[in-house]
Amino acid sequence: MKDAMHCVVDLRAKLEGFASRYAAMRVADGVSYQGLLDRFQQLEQAAHAESFPQFAARDEEFHRTIIELADVPSLRTAWEEVFRTHNSFRIETLEQCWPDLSVLFESHRPLVEAIASGQSYEAEEAAIAHLDAVWFRLALLSQRAESGKDSLPSDPLSRACAYLAFNFSEVVRLPHVAKEIAGCTAGHLARLFREQLGLSFSDYLIELRLQKGVQLLQATNRPVKEIAEKVGYSDPSRFTLHFRRRFGQTPTEFREKYSFGTLRVIL
Repeated sequence: MKDAMHCVVDLRAKLEGFASRYAAMRVADGVSYQGLLDRFQQLEQAAHAESFPQFAARDEEFHRTIIELADVPSLRTAWEEVFRTHNSFRIETLEQCWPDLSVLFESHRPLVEAIASGQSYEAEEAAIAHLDAVWFRLALLSQRAESGKDSLPSDPLSRACAYLAFNFSEVVRLPHVAKEIAGCTAGHLARLFREQLGLSFSDYLIELRLQKGVQLLQATNRPVKEIAEKVGYSDPSRFTLHFRRRFGQTPTEFREKYSFGTLRVIL
């Protein structure tokens, strides 16, 4: 079931990436994006109300508005079918994955900004990255359940993990995440990562970056340097060092060996 749903989420990401690109192109040509801004504001209100059913409904309307803004023949029909297949699973896992809806709400902002500024490439990337991060977050919880471990506590570790799922490519510091996101001391959050996940905060962050790097190596022809920067490494050689340590080969060797496909997320 999980593997099948991953395929559905992957298809949805591709459709929404395509739609976001064309939506941004239309905005660049002068088409109004006010409807998208309105949906974004409604999504924020639902997040502040801490209403999961309301947030799920507003989130659906938000993404549907992007599809409509793209105005591509047959796209809405295809998207509606994929979204319908994904929807019950999406609602079922919403509260489990995102104890703090403000984190999930903020993850939509880069997408809105890219479309509103008419940046088609950035809009497509933001749409795909958004759904990728949602899936990575769910993969962690699913793997813990399969291993017989309890679900992650809702606070503060789950809040920190949810935040990192969307922000791993940025400069992230443990003290900031602990204080501003998790609501605890840095020492306490560090202990939770070690005790609950078996990884240090830094190692967990590295793992997220490497998994995204794997995906980009398989699915794109981007230079390794660009991929390293995309996943949060200012120094490409450090990305290569971490990648070799984790997978036993360099990023270039990995790309040459593996054809396009989905590598199981290991967390």
